Amino acid sequence: MSSNPTPRIMIDGQLCDPDLPARPVLDDGLVRGDGVFEGLRAYARLPRTPAAHFDRLARSAEGIDLAMDRDLLEHELAEFCRHTTQSDCAIRIMLTRGGQRIFREEPLFILPASWELSAQPHRITPMLIGSKTLSYAANMQANRKAKAAGANEALLFDPDSKLILEGQTSSFLWLEGDALCAPSLTTGILDSITRRLIAEVTELHVRERTIDDLTQADAGMLISTVLELQPVHGVQGIVEWDGVPARLADLRTALVALARERSVNPVHA
Repeated sequence: MSSNPTPRIMIDGQLCDPDLPARPVLDDGLVRGDGVFEGLRAYARLPRTPAAHFDRLARSAEGIDLAMDRDLLEHELAEFCRHTTQSDCAIRIMLTRGGQRIFREEPLFILPASWELSAQPHRITPMLIGSKTLSYAANMQANRKAKAAGANEALLFDPDSKLILEGQTSSFLWLEGDALCAPSLTTGILDSITRRLIAEVTELHVRERTIDDLTQADAGMLISTVLELQPVHGVQGIVEWDGVPARLADLRTALVALARERSVNPVHA
């Protein structure tokens, strides 16, 4: 009895050879965004805080009932880091419902000296709270709208309560005097690993603030594994900040030093 023929695939108007592997395109997990991911940053081919990233990846996978072989992934990450074209780069790990484990090197781009944000309304999906899933279409659309408005990035806020949430792919923090402030995780925002790191170098004050309350803040910033810490000079139509306070510059220096210190071989983390 002959096996079933391979389903046909056409990409950019060209039919693919049915004898060639088409697993990525046939993976419904990839097609439907049914999977999880983590973004890491490598310094000298050593990923920063790999254990924390794998812990969060495991929580994300558990949140959507997805199997994950952590030992295998740790060894694959160590091997992948040996072969990246750049020693300092970002690395994305993706796990799909179809069972694919995808590692992708992503270059580090030259970033603006300071960022302008555009406030964009966003509702967090209750069923996916705490999970970094491949379903990031809403975040990407928010960022397209922000860029169309002339901003560098979106700052998401809850449309009902107007509470500050997070950036498109980063956490948002602000200064009230010298106090470093962050939104509450009870809003459903991601439990940022970089936010945990910065809390090791200074006290972090968790405060519920609306997007309009930023008029009372003294500075803003975006933080993430890849961005490290980037100053924000304003939120369109709400607030503008002049210059980069010494407090913010000191925080960035301390965070980058700690990030490099926490860059280790994932197998021995």
